[in-house]
Amino acid sequence: MATPLNGSLIKAFEILDLFSEQQPQKTAADVAQALDMSASTAHRFLVTLEEVGAVVQVRRGAYSLGHHIERLGRIAERTNPLATAVQPVITQISSRLNESVMAGQLTREGVVCIATAIAPRPISVNIQVGRLLDLHLSAQGKLWLAHMEPEARDARIKDLIRAGKMTDAYGQTLYREIDVAWRDGFACNRGESEPDIGAVAVPVFDGAGVMRMTLSAFGMASRFTADHEAQIAARLREAAQEVSNAIPG
Repeated sequence: MATPLNGSLIKAFEILDLFSEQQPQKTAADVAQALDMSASTAHRFLVTLEEVGAVVQVRRGAYSLGHHIERLGRIAERTNPLATAVQPVITQISSRLNESVMAGQLTREGVVCIATAIAPRPISVNIQVGRLLDLHLSAQGKLWLAHMEPEARDARIKDLIRAGKMTDAYGQTLYREIDVAWRDGFACNRGESEPDIGAVAVPVFDGAGVMRMTLSAFGMASRFTADHEAQIAARLREAAQEVSNAIPG
């Protein structure tokens, strides 16, 4: 029997997820509208989050993320054992491929970058640790969908359609891409996530055969021809095996 989840805690994190670099401040009215709750309930959540240091009131009725969240983020970056295991491997493979490389883990909201290595090019594409990638647009997201149980995958895709993040027509296209990713063992992004940016992703499994993370190489889409994608996938698979051997048991 599955352990019941704490709904209030989930709701608190949904509130924290509303903050972004583009929208660093939120009011109770903003939260109430975004999460379909009353203004009084939203206010109570914000006051509680302020009490524990998760948010701070920057002006009357307006809140931003607190330093406690920043501190926890720094700790997570420095102590995540998977990030520690993968960093030297992706640094090396980035140099060999001459493309930027990242590692990602699945979350409720998408795929989060846990480690990155930037290509040794005069001009290269970058991504920050902690950046969230869309499941339906990114190569890593498509790969996670391909390796989900069918019921879980269908639920995720239906949620994306209901949220207006994609259409039914794109959903059918996505299912075809997922089938190809499962067949080939890697997934591609050809500008869907960011215009002019291409990417190839492969899975990383632990000793028990559980998918623990994804590795992807990314750069200017003009370089990501079919031949280049296949070559990158082969190199990434080698790196994925090296990471698998280094993953803590």
